[in-house]
Amino acid sequence: MPALTRSLVFALLAASLLVACAPTTLGERSSPYRLGRDGPASAQPGGEVYVEVDVARDVFGLVEADLSPRWQPWSVNLARAVATHRFIVRDVIAPDGWELSLNRAVAWLRSNRREVDIELLLRLQVPADARLGGHRVRASIVDQNGRSLPLEIVVQVGR
Repeated sequence: MPALTRSLVFALLAASLLVACAPTTLGERSSPYRLGRDGPASAQPGGEVYVEVDVARDVFGLVEADLSPRWQPWSVNLARAVATHRFIVRDVIAPDGWELSLNRAVAWLRSNRREVDIELLLRLQVPADARLGGHRVRASIVDQNGRSLPLEIVVQVGR
């Protein structure tokens, strides 16, 4: 391999390693804010924020049979099922132009339990003309049986 080609290959490998090790920005789809664990979310006007909500198993009362045959093995003692179809976002109270939607809902089932944990991923779109400063967005996540979970997301809009 010629020296120039070898140098180019090493440079590309080094650059890809740096990108892979770089921290992602909290609030992106791959690294969402975790409601109740992280501080306020931050966004720029015209941006979006992804918020993860971990829901205790007794809130919606889902059991293993509710999601059969959607279960897929995830690890030795854990199964996963996409459950987005079971939930909707309602009663959103937000500044004008802001939009909150459910991006996905995933159910987790441990082999030693019948009850299901739920992980929700919400997408909050901030309009381009959003006022700078702190904002609160309130909503309810409602399941197919009418049970609901109220949420409040605090967002700091800055540049």
